[in-house]
Amino acid sequence: MHAVMFAVTIFTMTGCSLPTNESKKQSPTQVHAEHWLNGSNVDAQIIQGLTAYLALDDAFLSIASRLHLINKAQYNIDLQYYIWEDDSIGHLMLAELLKAADRGVKIRLLIDDQNGSQLDPTLKQLAQHPNFEIKIFNPYTFRVRKLRVFDYVFRFKQINRRMHNKLIIADGAIAVTGGRNISREYFEASDNFQFTDMDILFYGTAVKHANKVLHDFWYDDLSYPVPLLLGKSRPEQLAKLRKYYELTALQKDQLKKRIELAEKQINEHLKDRPINWAKAHFVADPPGKIHGQASNDQMIYRQIFQIMDEPKQHLELVSAYFVPTQKGTDYLTGLAQNSVNVRVLTNSFLANDVPLVHAFYRQYRHDLLKNGIKLYEFKPYIERNKRTWYEVMTGNVIPAKGKNASSLHAKFLDIDGKVFIGSANFDPRSANLNSEVGLVVESDDLQQQISSSLDKYLPLIAYELKLNPQGEVIWIEHHKDGTRTEYLHDPQSTRFQRFSMQMVSYLPIEWMM
Repeated sequence: MHAVMFAVTIFTMTGCSLPTNESKKQSPTQVHAEHWLNGSNVDAQIIQGLTAYLALDDAFLSIASRLHLINKAQYNIDLQYYIWEDDSIGHLMLAELLKAADRGVKIRLLIDDQNGSQLDPTLKQLAQHPNFEIKIFNPYTFRVRKLRVFDYVFRFKQINRRMHNKLIIADGAIAVTGGRNISREYFEASDNFQFTDMDILFYGTAVKHANKVLHDFWYDDLSYPVPLLLGKSRPEQLAKLRKYYELTALQKDQLKKRIELAEKQINEHLKDRPINWAKAHFVADPPGKIHGQASNDQMIYRQIFQIMDEPKQHLELVSAYFVPTQKGTDYLTGLAQNSVNVRVLTNSFLANDVPLVHAFYRQYRHDLLKNGIKLYEFKPYIERNKRTWYEVMTGNVIPAKGKNASSLHAKFLDIDGKVFIGSANFDPRSANLNSEVGLVVESDDLQQQISSSLDKYLPLIAYELKLNPQGEVIWIEHHKDGTRTEYLHDPQSTRFQRFSMQMVSYLPIEWMM
């Protein structure tokens, strides 16, 4: 016992510390927009303070848009992500970024340390490149990167707040934000399950604020350069990584085909089809939120609702993790009672990749339904008969179970002709703990497209929740042949699972969900 106490004491004295971060702040990113979109019409729209946008609900177009930005950039590429996995999609993106760095483009990559340490060796190799800077945000203690339980014990308040941002900006002029991290399951390329998600590509006025936000995070005290945090790799290791990327089976002929197809698809949307222009606002939490120092007015939800105003006609919310709390439940029910049409889509129990969140959401379902909110829960399996882009490009076949296993990861909100697409869920964690980003677009057309898509696809992809005559929550599954099945409890859940969720919901930890 004394030995254990001694070990803990030594650990707290020597292990729970980080090296001094002395990164020097530089001038903001310059905008180089001339080679992205051209023409008098573009100039006129920019003068009016408008932003061009393209909603990316398709996984292939979403990965294609990122490849397009990386391959067309001439000056710099800035990226910040919550998760960047050590998998084929993660390395596809890193390989393309390395090629951009080789042709003289300055790369800055900021990854939250919740990502894990599997990618550490690769990041150390890439950081050797003179044009490739990489930082880790809010790192776990450098001596225990693989023993993070100690950080949860001794530094919980600090490491419980994460940078949940998802953003890539090319040449300070064009960007993509939304819900997708860099990992196979976000782009329909996973053998296990696929996330359904939403991103948005944007160019113009709104990108200015996105540049500032990324700049502020990059130079925050919690952003640690990889060489400082992880040490330096030997120079020859970068050459070894470059050779690996060149010789990997998917990185030669088949990768070339993928990129060519991606370029063709995204160019069609950017040039051959009408570009949508609207007034848009990039919204984001400041880094101070992670330090626990942001004011209410600086919080992203305050920004969103100040721009979107109080709903008068309808509110549609899609949130992977939906924990409204009593305050949010009262707000939504108040809208419904004032004749505002409120519709919410979140994950069903089996589709939720964080079951703990579901335990705290489920206790509000009855009140929401009783007060007129339309509630839908995403099914855990969505039938996909077509081959995915990843299967077509690689020749690999994703098993039917993996291809059809689904989880909702999108986060968007539309209110009376204004749409938010970003990284923020409707839960206490997004509201109070993690930093989030997104784009608010003032567009009746975009809002109507989203509403029409929900009208069309909700019966196919989600259970509809209602109250039966006895006042009990029921789940209705609509089938293609017009028939329907009713469930009296969370579909495909066991009695033990439902009991466990009930017990967990009594814990005083809703504020962390």
